[in-house]
Amino acid sequence: MRRMYGIPGRTGGAVVALAALAVGLAACGSSSSSTTTTTGAATTTTAASATTSTSGSTSTTRTSITGCASSGLAVTLGSANGTAGSVHYPIAFRNTTSSACTLYGFPGVSFLTAGGTQIGVPAQRESGVAFATITLAPNGLAYSSVGVTDPGIPPCTGSSTATQVRVFPPGETHAILVAAPSGIAVCSSPNTANYQSAIVTPMTASSL
Repeated sequence: MRRMYGIPGRTGGAVVALAALAVGLAACGSSSSSTTTTTGAATTTTAASATTSTSGSTSTTRTSITGCASSGLAVTLGSANGTAGSVHYPIAFRNTTSSACTLYGFPGVSFLTAGGTQIGVPAQRESGVAFATITLAPNGLAYSSVGVTDPGIPPCTGSSTATQVRVFPPGETHAILVAAPSGIAVCSSPNTANYQSAIVTPMTASSL
């Protein structure tokens, strides 16, 4: 009977070839793309990261957009919209720079007399609401709203007329003064510590 013998080195060569192929596949880079949702002139964006492997080294590049600075925003106060017990004013924020920026959370809002004196306390934040990061393209718009309680309703015992509104964009320490030419009646002397003279909403990409 004739005995069959394998060819020396053939099996070892196949293993080496398969190992080389596996190393080549492992060296390929992987990347992830960003998820973007656009609403009107403003965009809600989730930044993505890309990872590339080359010759055994790995580098990660992460896309980020800075927050909108007061110096790069134009803020305007919209027309009054009265509801039961309060008057609401939309606040528009426009990006005046050539680069995109982000707004997240609540602006700071307070009311000033013609002489620059603050009336009462700053507007309190609306509670129980969700909000997201708003990305503004150049000339893009984002919005908030402030509701001012009618000072003629108790427990307010006195009021003053605001001719300016002081607005701090979210995360900013530099205020923007906005004219209120028609005047805004704001409670200046409530007789209870829990009185809310004004309530401000978080930033949104939709006009209010």
